[in-house]
Amino acid sequence: MLELLYLIYYKLNLIINSLGILLNIIGAWIVWKNSPLNYSRIDGGNASTDFNLLAIQKEKQNLLLRRGVYILIFGSVLQLISNFLP
Repeated sequence: MLELLYLIYYKLNLIINSLGILLNIIGAWIVWKNSPLNYSRIDGGNASTDFNLLAIQKEKQNLLLRRGVYILIFGSVLQLISNFLP
């Protein structure tokens, strides 16, 4: 048990850096998946278009995009913190 604690202590910067990289990958994927560049949302004026549904979808997409950016920032901060650990 004590050896495990020593191992975690001496490898703490590696563990935190790896967690930061993983969060950056997840955040980048969320941003890419919800990027407005991936969608063509131009409607040709069809009478059956539900603009309320489109607005709800856009709000959800923007929320996920914002969360992805926050995850990216948090992952980058973790990587910076890991540089200053013993």
